Order: sequence, then structure tokens, then C-alpha cells
Amino acid sequence: MSTGHVFEVDFEPIGKRVDVAPQTTLLEAAQAAGIDLSSACGGIGNCGQCRVMMLEGELSAPTEDEQYILSDVELRGGQRLACSAHIHSQVKIYVPKSSLITAQRLQIDGVSGELTLDPIIDAYDLDVPAPTLHDPRSDLERIATVLASVHNRPNIVAEPAVVRQISTLARQQNWRMTAFLRGAEIVGLAPYGTRPVGLAVDLGTTKIAAYLVDLTTGQELALSGGLNPQIGYGEDVISRLTYTRRHPDGEHALAVMVRQKLDELLDELIQAAGVTRDQVADVCIVGNTAMTHLLLELPVHQLAVAPYVAATGAAVDVKARDLGLSIAPGAYVHLLPCIGGFVGADHVAMILASGLDQAEHVVLGIDIGTNSEIALAKPGQSFLASASCASGPAFEGAHISDGMRAAAGAIEAVKLTETGLQLKTIDDALPVGLCGSGIVDAVAELRRWELINERGRFNRANGRVGQGRHGSEFLLAPAQKSGSGRNVIITQDDVNEIQLAKGAIRAGLEALLQATGTAPEEVKEVIIAGAFGSFLNIKSAIDIGLFPSLPQARYKQVGNAAGVGAKWALLSRDVRARAQQIAANTDYIELTTYPKFNRLFALGMLFPTLLMDTALS
Repeated sequence: MSTGHVFEVDFEPIGKRVDVAPQTTLLEAAQAAGIDLSSACGGIGNCGQCRVMMLEGELSAPTEDEQYILSDVELRGGQRLACSAHIHSQVKIYVPKSSLITAQRLQIDGVSGELTLDPIIDAYDLDVPAPTLHDPRSDLERIATVLASVHNRPNIVAEPAVVRQISTLARQQNWRMTAFLRGAEIVGLAPYGTRPVGLAVDLGTTKIAAYLVDLTTGQELALSGGLNPQIGYGEDVISRLTYTRRHPDGEHALAVMVRQKLDELLDELIQAAGVTRDQVADVCIVGNTAMTHLLLELPVHQLAVAPYVAATGAAVDVKARDLGLSIAPGAYVHLLPCIGGFVGADHVAMILASGLDQAEHVVLGIDIGTNSEIALAKPGQSFLASASCASGPAFEGAHISDGMRAAAGAIEAVKLTETGLQLKTIDDALPVGLCGSGIVDAVAELRRWELINERGRFNRANGRVGQGRHGSEFLLAPAQKSGSGRNVIITQDDVNEIQLAKGAIRAGLEALLQATGTAPEEVKEVIIAGAFGSFLNIKSAIDIGLFPSLPQARYKQVGNAAGVGAKWALLSRDVRARAQQIAANTDYIELTTYPKFNRLFALGMLFPTLLMDTALS
């Protein structure tokens, strides 16, 4: 019920209630209630994912955005966009399952290579003489003496949090214990013979992948993943940066939610691996520049405006407890260095895992996502070249009328035939929408069958092209055969969104080749990383012109290479040194200032006239 200047919002069938001030939007109320509504656009009213239905109460009048996205029938039936509807009274709201951030198929693992183990953490089993009245040295001094005399590790230090652990554990274990050292610093202790483990994290804009690794053997003990909880505040980086500008406590709020998620994932991992939190002696995190800045609560406003400058591009070491991770009391979190404003530590990790910095022939490395990064390695050239493309979240289903993340019911493959079409959905569920791979397949099929022309316009003369509320559209699944009770379609606007996304990536590739004086025929290998790239139909991607014609290139899909790079940095000092060299020796090309980039972008939006043959691996 309402009291004074507060209105109660009842979210059903979830059963959560929250009191909010008048004029609060339903999206803000849902966030306050801990309800994860989908909101790819970050609440500016143009993605249409936060649909809800008003059951009781009074809301503000529908906005122009709502009138465009929702039909008259839907509006009369009480449907609203949560980000656009302001609360004018006590209200009861129905939240459909399709509007919630659902479990997503995540590409967690990646292709690994050979690695020489040399972790920054050293473990020493200690037999320490117990104190007596004749030998009353301090607990820390006793351990330091054994480390110096038996293991040749002098000048040992430990901070108070570790000393507290020493005094308790030593007496519990009769002065037999294992010390975890990072250089001359004791970061933690454990019962005698305990192996240290480490946590590696790929902190993505959409998903988080986490790995627990034995630091002695290099063995992966457990892996887990989940959606980045910040996704409710915008599916792309800019939306989240915009949120922090509009809300004074925005940076702190986004930092807290992702730190809590990391600790939750850690809990899953240690339970799966059968280890304790005190065994976790080191952490390595990679992510794009915005994600790592938000994690560390570094200033991000300057990242959102030209010239898009990071607060720091250097590698960062911070105490794990300062990021809300409850592990060995003195353990650190290491974040790899960045290359440019939007080319972050995850790109450095991808280069490491793919071996681009050690390539013996011309290689392109592409990590396709909301922000796509490209690197080019050329033998005989002392530096790598890298660029960042603002490809947007279209390949992850955002800004597509029936787009969705890779969850149950998402169409992931499409094939048109003379008499109809064949759809493949995740979990073989009834089709609900299209995820990234399905969108690329669908557009490729439309082009192959000439249902769209090279400019992306639908061929209205073709009987397979229909007419909808907002113009031409192609029906993928009728309402009676869908999982949502609505037609699943691809519209002219959807094709346009894909053209924008592919145009950005294609232009970035073309600019990188031109800037480095690399002929397309010189490229021998194209490495495609990331979740979207893992499930991408390469032929469909080439057929829509996402990649330029690279006649000598073989394509290799490597999964989550950034996650592999994070694990490698956890296990090797040499890899961390390589990361520093990559960041220092990579020539970052700012595409917004690259000559003729706008022309390259315009040409990249076109669909090829002839389909290209490419050797697939």
C-alpha cells in the first residue's frame, strides 16, 4: 500500500514488492527489488526487451517509443515497457518469463596450448619449532627464520591479516603448515601439504567465465560461468557508462554487483573442486577497459567521450579482499594491462592464448562481441596492430525485434529450402527468438535466396516476404508454433542492425589491413574468439560480408581465448611479462580518425554480390 510519498509496486508472479517514490520507472523499481529485467538499451526505451503488463494501478501515458514498439492491441491489453512507464500510484505488474534475464548458453572453455608452469605463488611446507620460555620469538619471526634457513627465502614480510591467520593455524596444526609466498610476502597459510590454487576470470560485458586452477600442477579443477549482473543496466558498455553519469552512486553500485557475482562463482568453484577459500592464493582477471575500470571503481566518465582515455592502462595488483573476494588473507588480484581506451586486458589475453605475438605467418585475431577487437600479427614486424570496432550488441540479440541471448528456444541455425525453412533451436525448444548465430544464418539465407538485395532491402515482389506493422518482414515461426505465442520474425530494421554491426567489423578489418600494408592474400589464418564466434557459421559470416575476401586464410574458432589467457597469466610469470610486452608493443589504430573509415564502413554494410569460397578448418 502507499504511504505518504511512497508507492508499493507488486511484481507478479514473482511475488516481490518494493516501495518507491512517485515517478520512478518500473525498470528502476524492478532493479530495486532485485528483479533482473532484460534491458539491452540500458533503459532508454529502444530495445523493447523489458515488456511487462499492468494489472492494477496507474502509470504514465505510453511514450512514442512504446507506441512504436508495442502494437495498439498490446497497449490496450496493458503491455508497457518498464523503462518508459513511470509509477503514479500503487501498482501490480505482471512480469513475463521472456522479459527476465534467463540462463544463457555460455562459451566458457577455450583451446589451450603448451605452457611452462612458473606461477607467482610459491608454496613451502614448514616444520616450525614451537615457542618456549627459552625461545619466545614472535610467530612471524619463527616462520621467517625457517623460510630463510631451510628454503633460502630471506626478508619475509606479512601484513596483519596474515599474521592473525599464522597465530591461529600454527597452534591448530602443531606448527606444521604450508606457507604461500608471493615474492617475499606471505599471502596465506594452510595445513601441511596443501597445494595452492588460483582463480582466473574473464569478466565479459555479457558473461563471466571463472576457472579454478591448481597452481602446482596447472590442472583445471573446476570451471563455471554466469551472466554479468550489470546487464540489467545496459547490454553494451556505453549504456552502463551512461548509467554511471546519470546516477551519482552508479559506479559503486555496478562495482558491488559484479564483485558479489565473482564471490558467488568462487563459492561454486571451491565446492565443485573440494578445496577451501584459504587455498586460493592468487587471482587473475581480464576484461575490457570499461569492465575492469568498473570493477576497480576507477573513473569511467572519460572513457565514454573522445578521445576515450583510460584512467590507467598499466597492469594492476590489488588485494583480493578490497574487491570483496574472501580467499587467502593476503592474496592479490592481478589485472593484465590494456592497449587502448576500448582495447582491454581481455584482448591482451586473447593475443597471449592465440600466440599472435609469436606468429610465424600473417594472422588476424578477432574477438567478436558488443565491442569487437581485432589484432594483426605480421612476421618481421616488431609490433602488433590492433583496432576496436563498436559493433554493438546486435550479434548478441539486442536491438533485433525477436533477438535474444543464447538461451533455450533461441534459433541458432536457419536453412531455407524451396518449400519452407529448417530451424535449429537451443535445447530443441519451441522457437522464441534469434540469438547471434541464428541472426547471421537467417540474413545469409535471405541473401542467398535473393530475398534481400546487396543493400539489404527486402524483395517485396517475392511471395515469401511479408508485410508487418513496421514494413517488410520474413516469418521464421508462426505464433502457433512458437514458444512465446507470437510470430518470430526478422524485419527490415533487423537487417539494418546487422548491416551496421557487420559494417563496423568489416571496416575495422579493412582499415587494419590497409594501415599495416597487408594484402588480403598475405593472411594465412583468421582466429575467431569469444562466445559468439564459437557458434558462428563461418560460411554464413563470409556470405554476408562480415569478413573480407581472404583467399589464403584458414579460419579457426578457439572459444574463450581470453579465459585461457587469464589462466596462463595465473600459471606463468613469463606470460605476465609477455602481456606487458604486448601492451607496450601493440600499435593501436583509432578507427574514428582513420582516413576514409566512413567510406569503408559504408561499403562494409553492403552484402556481397557473389558468394565467396573459403577454406574452412
